[in-house]
Amino acid sequence: MENDGRVRGDRPSTRNSGPAVVGRETETAEIIRRVTADRSHSDVLIVAGDPGAGKSTLLDLAADRARDAGGRVLRAVGSQSEAHLGFAGLHQLLRPVLGAADGLPSRQRSALRGVLGLEECAQPPDAMLVGLAVLTLLSDLAETAPLLVVADDAQWIDRGSLDVLSFVARRMDSEPVTLLVGVRTAAALPGFDRRYERLELGPLEAEAANRLLDRQPAPPTGRTRARILQEAAGNPLALVELAHATAVRHPGAGGMEGPLPVTDRLERIFAGQAADLPEPTRRVLLLLAAADAADVQAAAVGLPEADDRAWAPAERAGLVRRDGSGTSFRHPLVRSAVYHAASFEERRRAHLALAELLREEP
Repeated sequence: MENDGRVRGDRPSTRNSGPAVVGRETETAEIIRRVTADRSHSDVLIVAGDPGAGKSTLLDLAADRARDAGGRVLRAVGSQSEAHLGFAGLHQLLRPVLGAADGLPSRQRSALRGVLGLEECAQPPDAMLVGLAVLTLLSDLAETAPLLVVADDAQWIDRGSLDVLSFVARRMDSEPVTLLVGVRTAAALPGFDRRYERLELGPLEAEAANRLLDRQPAPPTGRTRARILQEAAGNPLALVELAHATAVRHPGAGGMEGPLPVTDRLERIFAGQAADLPEPTRRVLLLLAAADAADVQAAAVGLPEADDRAWAPAERAGLVRRDGSGTSFRHPLVRSAVYHAASFEERRRAHLALAELLREEP
């Protein structure tokens, strides 16, 4: 889970005013309103943003506020390692309340227990019955207390579970059930179309980014601060991680030289998906990362591997964007993370290929 955007600290307390979500004051107020207001109907909200934008932080806060208001919270967090496991997300979501499923109509109960691996099935359970079972279960739970259902990192929740959640979302009406879905901006979310409201977490404004840096244990200064602001490009997690890494590795440095340190966490979040891409795509990504800013477009269009077929997987993964002017990384830290994740030999070959390309330029 991306526990991002919060001012240092782990999960927020459930018995205080919550963490300071710097630069997300409007979004915080909106999401708290949705989970604490008197509910006479259901509600669905998609919380979208790039990695590190603060989605999980807001969802954490929403869950705590809902509990404080006397509600019940069910939560599932998508995982790349379980994305291929049928109904893994649904099992995670419903595990705390599976005992309540005993009161479901028999066919619904059997269908639900079947897909969760709790009961032998002679044939695959009917998808309609599974959806109805979850809808009935959530409706029954909401009769005793308002219910908040949170699906975080939904881009990694298995398709079967997403289909059930979208089925439920389309049929909820007067039940006091709120569904919050956290997803990366560039990711597809089957079943959740434009009919649902979307809260998009963009980059922090300069004032908020500086305020977040000021709240760090060792606020960066001088040129180092300016470089962190430029490299993070308004991403809350990047601001916090770069400030921390710089303070640890270069204490007291107001104008450090060389590349900013990319932490393991940033590398994992911003470049983790690249490891699963086809080899030609990884090659052109590394070439793009190795290129100087002035030479990016030459690298992007000049090599044989940099064709549409090579770039398409990276674009679908949300690592790059393509437009009429060429190809670029979605965030500066994707460039840094892709570069640092490569081995020395891979980087050396990329620089040699780039140098050869530039020699051929007129």
